Amino acid sequence: MKDRNIHKVVVLDMQPIDPPTGGGRLRLLGLYHGLGENLPTTYIGTYDWPGEKFRKHRLSKTLEEINVPLSNEHFSRCNGWQTRVGGKTIIDTAFHQLVHLSPEFINYAKDEVSKADIVIFSHPWVYPSVKNGLKEHSQLIVYDAHNMEGLLRTTLLDDGAFGTEIVREAVGVEYELCHMADLVLACSYEDADLFNRLYQIPFRKIRVVPNGVFAKQILPTDQSEKGRIKKKLNLENKILAIFIGSSYQPNIEAANFICKTLAPELPAITFAICGGVGESLNKKLIEGKNNIHITGVIDEKDKSLYLAAADLAINPMFSGSGTNIKMFDFMAACLPIITTPIGARGIEEGTENTFIICSETDFISQILIIIENQELKTNLSRNAGILAKEKYSWERISKNLGILLYRWRANIGTSKPFFSVIIPTYERHELLTKLTRCLSSQEWHDFEVIIVDQSKEKWPGRTKDYSFDLLYIHIDIKSPAKARNLAALYSRGEILAFTDDDCEPRKDWLKKAVAYFNRTGVIGVEGLVKTDKYGDPNYRAFTNENFKGIGFMTANLFLKSEVFNSINRFDERFNLPFREDTDLAWRALKYGEIPFANDVEVLHPPHQRSIERESSIGRAVFFEKDALLLKKHPARYRSLFLMERHWENTPGFWENFLRGAKKYGVDIPEFYKNYLPKKYLKQLDKSQAIPF
Repeated sequence: MKDRNIHKVVVLDMQPIDPPTGGGRLRLLGLYHGLGENLPTTYIGTYDWPGEKFRKHRLSKTLEEINVPLSNEHFSRCNGWQTRVGGKTIIDTAFHQLVHLSPEFINYAKDEVSKADIVIFSHPWVYPSVKNGLKEHSQLIVYDAHNMEGLLRTTLLDDGAFGTEIVREAVGVEYELCHMADLVLACSYEDADLFNRLYQIPFRKIRVVPNGVFAKQILPTDQSEKGRIKKKLNLENKILAIFIGSSYQPNIEAANFICKTLAPELPAITFAICGGVGESLNKKLIEGKNNIHITGVIDEKDKSLYLAAADLAINPMFSGSGTNIKMFDFMAACLPIITTPIGARGIEEGTENTFIICSETDFISQILIIIENQELKTNLSRNAGILAKEKYSWERISKNLGILLYRWRANIGTSKPFFSVIIPTYERHELLTKLTRCLSSQEWHDFEVIIVDQSKEKWPGRTKDYSFDLLYIHIDIKSPAKARNLAALYSRGEILAFTDDDCEPRKDWLKKAVAYFNRTGVIGVEGLVKTDKYGDPNYRAFTNENFKGIGFMTANLFLKSEVFNSINRFDERFNLPFREDTDLAWRALKYGEIPFANDVEVLHPPHQRSIERESSIGRAVFFEKDALLLKKHPARYRSLFLMERHWENTPGFWENFLRGAKKYGVDIPEFYKNYLPKKYLKQLDKSQAIPF
């Protein structure tokens, strides 16, 4: 008898995973190696070259790979088609049109799909061959989009002739799969936006699941260790800059730039060009240049050695799509990184600056700045390592995807809830228990609750039975914005309802909110936050009664899931519990109205200032985020500045605001200098260099 808590996953594509070389294979291994013991996963793939044998082996405790070779006739026909498009690779793009020539592969794929609870198409190419066997009402169907293939293939193949025919077919396949799937996984917000605009896929069924790196396998090294490894690799013991790439045209462009421009101008630096891209370079570009080191194709062990030896990483990409997985390798190795905007595409920085983004013309000067500025180099290295570990580690990404897939499959066949109540919590378990009692007494019952707990210990109440559907997640990262974004990743509701762990919603909280969403043009609701002891200096009293329509506190804020995802969620640079909600709502307002609702009420009990996290001194540091808010929303921030008057009433405001201005590169408008105390005004020079 089948265990209802176990859901079998099948992932289909037309390439092997092992060895995991290249972005596609790395994503396959990274995403699916650790979904969880309740999601045993089978990967069905093949080889995109002839001569291989059937293979079945295990890649991790929960991931099994099966590779079924394609027929000789399949390759022969594909080669004929390839000549009609000038020799360009089309075995993937035309796969669905030729796979009938490889019946063994089709039979294996169909058999595994028939036994699956969750079917994932990694790339769209296998979908047409098995779509008639899919069980839409009992299987969770997922499209894992490595790129927006329709757009990418148009760029690569659209020739007005046979290539255009292949592209048209590819676009049709991807479009159909996107609309048929329950979930679409995009590598970046940019790709999600393309799916929405070009294929009309609603944001509420797109989830951004980024590329990453096995962060635990790449370890940073100190200078003495770097010298030892350079000697082992037969490299001079001088500054080493690393670039990694396969034999892919955008990588070739970048490597050419290194050889033509960077190496001649920077002879004191050795440039290591690692990977298959080196074999595609014109040998004349390398002749006479002693500071260029070409490795050719290397395995993961050798790649780790070069990363450990490197002093900085460069990524001068000028074309291409999707995210550059090499960036995650660089970050995990704690290397200071210089990249073009295209090289950084789809990668969200953390709270601190993680890499330098510059144009082609500034690349040399930025390399010199990093070499000469040890403090900058150290900060970039540290921040890169933190970001890789917290946001872009495959270990974390795969686990999160497993929770998402399990939750959506477990609820298949049931209607999606109207509300997803999202609660981040940190060291307030007693108050969280009180909040769940308030939620249990809600008069409106169509909701789920997602709690993301950032406390040291897990909440004891997580295992109790509630009158609502509860998902409890315990994480080791402290940031309310990150916690809410993670909760939203798992959410299934049409409306996201945000409240805080120390709030007490009235029993008609959700019931009253429903009515507002029946109004045309309403995309969210700002509810009333009541409190006690307002004005008492011994308490931090939290209310929006006198700040309607401007602050938008997540103590009581509703937003349509479609809008939340369309504006790319909370900005995680607001890593403190302050201003992340204001920024979110201000960005959302371009999509519609967020009315203030006096009858949608929560109580926010005051906290004693004697508690360290509630003290005026402890919270004054939060005002560094005002500088970021000013940078993003100059007009709206000016109104908030004048209304709240923190510059007048809150000790430490200016010191921390100016520190944030330096941190986020904010040029302070003349308007604010009228309110700036003279002791700080004197420190502002024409370059806005603020000495904090």
